[in-house]
Amino acid sequence: MVLLAADVQESVAFYETLGFASEEIGGHVHMSLGAATFILHPAKQPHDVRPYSSVGGGLYFDAFCYMTPEGLKQLYELVRSSGITIVKGPHWSDTWSEMTILDNNGYRIAFGA
Repeated sequence: MVLLAADVQESVAFYETLGFASEEIGGHVHMSLGAATFILHPAKQPHDVRPYSSVGGGLYFDAFCYMTPEGLKQLYELVRSSGITIVKGPHWSDTWSEMTILDNNGYRIAFGA
């Protein structure tokens, strides 16, 4: 999934806070956590960054990452301790757990297990 970034290095720092690994490849950066990979691509203009979740009637997330329950609990602790905004959840249950965060470009990224 490609996410436009107003400032790629700022976005790299944000996702590295969450435990994502970064790899610069030809003018954009791959951010990976487990099996999930986002491609951060520089926006030509900051106003080009328009998350779908910000559109009236849009979904509550722009990207969804599936992970293990243990991984989600660890991620929640990182998010909570770093002060990153949680816009939905966390919701915990034996069958499905989920939380949605707000990244530095306004994207709502959901994580579920």
